[in-house]
Amino acid sequence: MFAIALRAALVIGFLVDAGIALLALFAQPLIAPLLDVPVKDPALTTIYGGALLVLACIYALVLRDAERWQPLLWLCALDQTLSVLLTALEIARGHVLLTVKTVGPMPIQAVLVALFVAGALRERSSRIPRRYTR
Repeated sequence: MFAIALRAALVIGFLVDAGIALLALFAQPLIAPLLDVPVKDPALTTIYGGALLVLACIYALVLRDAERWQPLLWLCALDQTLSVLLTALEIARGHVLLTVKTVGPMPIQAVLVALFVAGALRERSSRIPRRYTR
């Protein structure tokens, strides 16, 4: 049951990061109306899009073989944690984000963080790694 929840969390993380990366790299004018995030510096947004594309690849890699790439779950947890923290910091600085697009995903992201941390802390099975079997 936990493996199914972890795979679902990885798929959600992949889809979100890949979608935002594609917007940041190829359709920056759509970021503000779709995500309610103003684009102040197009170059910085492009760099951010590249970083999210790398993170989407990490999600895909872990999704392919979660047991082998289990330590990378810490990066997935960090990715979701930073998303929650950056939004919370903006709210604390007085930039109240009143849309569901920005504040709504925060509880879901917190659940994803918990799943990724639990998956990273989970003991590996004692099976012989595939690279040593014929």
